[in-house]
Amino acid sequence: MPEPFEIRRRTGLYLLLAAACFAVAAGYGWRAYDQGEPLLWALTAVFGVLGFIHLRGLRDARTPLFVADDHGVRMRAREGWVGLLWSEMGEIRIERRIGVRYDPRVKVVSRDGTKFYTSPLGLATNVSPGEAEVQLARRRSAAAY
Repeated sequence: MPEPFEIRRRTGLYLLLAAACFAVAAGYGWRAYDQGEPLLWALTAVFGVLGFIHLRGLRDARTPLFVADDHGVRMRAREGWVGLLWSEMGEIRIERRIGVRYDPRVKVVSRDGTKFYTSPLGLATNVSPGEAEVQLARRRSAAAY
């Protein structure tokens, strides 16, 4: 039985972004302390908050965003986890990047077409869209009894 295919957050990226935000916040904080400018204190707070937002990505980095195995897929959703057997899925596809606004995603559609679930791909995750296509095609065809 092959290992499950997992999509996880790229923790190094989140750590780098958090550190950069904290460094910029510290720089603005130093200037604000030195000059007593209220706008600089506001920028210090904004970059500090951005740093903490990026640290949230590190908090649950061990938990995968998406798992596919011989039985089906499990993915994180807003309300928790969603799991579908391969036989319960109508379609599973990789949606490519569209411009700069829409990142690549794995899209799973239920058999009746009324529900769909997505999971991110690309720069913030450890899997490229091409690799995801190959891995999902391999697992879905193996599960087609």
